[in-house]
Amino acid sequence: MNTKNAFFGLSQKNMNTNIRRRRVSRRMGQLALLALAMASPSGISAATIWTGPLFSFTVASGANPNLAANEDRLTTHDWITRGPSLGIYNAATEGGFSHYISPADTAWADGTLANYGSLTYHDWNTWAKDMHGSPQATVGVPAVLHLLTDDIYLSITFISWTSGGTGGFSYLRSTSVPEPTSFALGGLGAALLSLSRRRKQSL
Repeated sequence: MNTKNAFFGLSQKNMNTNIRRRRVSRRMGQLALLALAMASPSGISAATIWTGPLFSFTVASGANPNLAANEDRLTTHDWITRGPSLGIYNAATEGGFSHYISPADTAWADGTLANYGSLTYHDWNTWAKDMHGSPQATVGVPAVLHLLTDDIYLSITFISWTSGGTGGFSYLRSTSVPEPTSFALGGLGAALLSLSRRRKQSL
């Protein structure tokens, strides 16, 4: 009787083990398909949110805005800098500051990245002067910058703003987060599929 019970107990244990293995294999297969789907271009574009480590950018008073070191080259379309007076502009497409236009290809809003989709955006001149009274008043204000062409959102907070005809400013902004390459995702998917097959063969 004890031998019979032991036999049935062992059979039940083996059955439970096989069920768990099948579940693990099925889950791994699903993960592999997900990885392969992520690696394949979907043709659907979505906004990019930069939530990487904060980067400090400074243009010293009297600095040459035409030097690359004095331009925050966020993308190929957006290079933020400032001349000896007035506001900031986009050196990638502009030769200087223009009221209610500069920096071209950007939009600004008070707030945080957590609420980027519900914020109201303005050109920098409207945001800095009309809403806050002056660029100096934006120092310390948490804001979100939208790079229009590339549809990128990043956090930005001005740390300093120099007046008096010498230029100069500084800010902290978020940076991009490197995304897994298609090659890496494809390799992950292949590895998961291979492991899943080996587990199935061992059942």
